[in-house]
Amino acid sequence: MNNNLTVVEQDGQRVLTTAQLAEAYGADEKLIQQNFNNNKTRYKEEKHFILLHGDGLRAFKRDFENLGIAPNINKLYLWTEKGALLHAKSLNTDQAWDAYEMLVDDYYKIKKQLISQTVPSYMIDNSIDRAKRWIEERMELEMIEQSRVRLANQVLEDRPKVEKYHQFLDADGLMDIGSLAKELNIKGFGRNKLFTFLKDQKILMANNLPYQKYMGRGLFEVKSVPTSKIGYVSKTYLTPKGADYIADLIRKTAS
Repeated sequence: MNNNLTVVEQDGQRVLTTAQLAEAYGADEKLIQQNFNNNKTRYKEEKHFILLHGDGLRAFKRDFENLGIAPNINKLYLWTEKGALLHAKSLNTDQAWDAYEMLVDDYYKIKKQLISQTVPSYMIDNSIDRAKRWIEERMELEMIEQSRVRLANQVLEDRPKVEKYHQFLDADGLMDIGSLAKELNIKGFGRNKLFTFLKDQKILMANNLPYQKYMGRGLFEVKSVPTSKIGYVSKTYLTPKGADYIADLIRKTAS
């Protein structure tokens, strides 16, 4: 199962597109759709799936560009944890059940784990759990301080690049990939072509998230960003250093 699923949240719960669910179960999208069509009476909207169309679908395509949703579809199903369970029952293979268990442990339930981790130590009644959380808080503060020092050093190093891309940078000093395409202003090399190029160069994965080695080099950052109607989505951003790297790579490839 792919552990790099782009996170999609709707109404406070995590959901998966049909393509993501098929990938997780090692199945074809058509098989997932066929399972649904053959058992429609068992699936309840909002409980097992969320159906997007019209303005909601247009907002999803805009806010979740990393998912590569086909531009010509007029409806889209998002599957909840209970919907994923019904599909696992329909497929009824060892691979599907193993994948379902991993989805529950590593995808659907992770938000609850994150919420529990954010409770401050003084609000925890159990003395052992309170002590563990206090230690975690001290470690988190230490990591924050280390990050602050690294960031200060990085600011000095990246200042010329930041000034170069200033108009395209957000409050965190990052830019989306579409903005880089505008900045480069290469004829016939728009946003979609740039995404394709980065995948061909093995810089971005199929889900438009960067490979870890490029994250480690400080070229990209991935943020969970709010959307107008769908919830939160993982989105890839370039650092100024990353923007320079990609621009140089395009020039070298074209020459």
